[in-house]
Amino acid sequence: MKRSLLIILFIIGYHTAASAQNCNADFLGTKTLYKAPAQKYTPAPAGYSPVFINHVGRHGARHLTKDVKTTFAYNLLMQADSANALTTDGKKLKQMVIALQKVEKGSTKFISAEGKNELKGLGERMYLNYGNVFKGQPNLSVAITKEIRTKQSADAFLQGLNSKLKDTAITNFYNDDTALRFYDLSPAYKSFEDGVDSGAVMQALQKASHFDELNKAVTARFFTADFLAKQALTETQEEKFTADVFGFATIVYSLKEEIEQKSYQLADLDFKSFFSCDELKKLGELDSIDENLKKGPGTDNNGIQVRIAVPLLVDFIKAADEFIATGKYNARLRFAHAETTAPFAALLQISSADKATITASKPNDNWHSANVIPLSANIQWVFYKKKGTPGYLVKVLLNEKEAHIDGLSKVSIYYKWSDLRALYMSKLAKLGVKLTDDMGAYLASVK
Repeated sequence: MKRSLLIILFIIGYHTAASAQNCNADFLGTKTLYKAPAQKYTPAPAGYSPVFINHVGRHGARHLTKDVKTTFAYNLLMQADSANALTTDGKKLKQMVIALQKVEKGSTKFISAEGKNELKGLGERMYLNYGNVFKGQPNLSVAITKEIRTKQSADAFLQGLNSKLKDTAITNFYNDDTALRFYDLSPAYKSFEDGVDSGAVMQALQKASHFDELNKAVTARFFTADFLAKQALTETQEEKFTADVFGFATIVYSLKEEIEQKSYQLADLDFKSFFSCDELKKLGELDSIDENLKKGPGTDNNGIQVRIAVPLLVDFIKAADEFIATGKYNARLRFAHAETTAPFAALLQISSADKATITASKPNDNWHSANVIPLSANIQWVFYKKKGTPGYLVKVLLNEKEAHIDGLSKVSIYYKWSDLRALYMSKLAKLGVKLTDDMGAYLASVK
């Protein structure tokens, strides 16, 4: 009886909220569109100018990473349609899914027009903020992963940067999955990641939010009772269906130009209209918790989900050392994924991204995927030098916002490189890692 009542309350809540649908976009999480920060930067100490940039960023706003026709939701909708078992909302959803398939055809895994604009803007602002780094004809080292969207992101970024330069930069592209897709190369991490969804913390949080009731209520909107009775969907299948539709609702924000190019209106793909504002909020919160547990500090800011980013930290330190020794590259630019950026931010002890706060009874309260790893998320070390003086200062930025590093003084956001390097070298030493170590071997053995 209690279960039935909860389902009825979910459905009533949906129809009440859906009539207005003035929901905010906080539910977008990792699919939050990137916005240039409005903050005014702290002036560098007198006489100091930027001379080198160490950068890593997530790819820009993107298309889906798999064909719509391969999703559980698409196939269940088509099966129900053949059986004449779709409700009015089910028929509307089917039309939206078909429209999305047409928009996405041939573009899966690519960045979108929105993503290109995000990255182009990042490149333009990097020059405008740190033009001294790019005097003359700069020499750039550009690392990407095996995924096409990282090459497309790098190209868009360089388009923006080069548009501000007197001469086109010299770019040296290379693939580096060890430093940028470390999460794919660690067997222990893959085992950890696979266990998060069924782990005690996630299960307790889902139970507290009545997640199974939400999934059941959402699924019931689109199919007749007889069809659902015959299908006897499991809770896992209901969760998968809801996740697919929620995923469609979040991806369309990245596809505005492509939707219009296919002669559709945004209203033609308004998947969020099938959810209440409360449901969108709850789904967004649980999605952010999932990202935090798998990619962020989660329940342990020294957990394997953070320590697998060690190869990228080693790469950053070595790149800085190389610049100081040779000045070969003006900037080291890396284009990767959310799975790259989130653990790196935690490993660096960026104060807004390194706190383990999740417990089985309390969700995260200071780590939000929209703030840490939105689309085009990025981390920068900007090196400053004063002519005639030894040493360097470094400013650390998360998503182009000045960041403090836990473990160092918060008096200024300009750190002595010697202090920043010492902090991270000490951290590596505690993990038994040297700069000369084979990072592939590290990922294979880390526990």
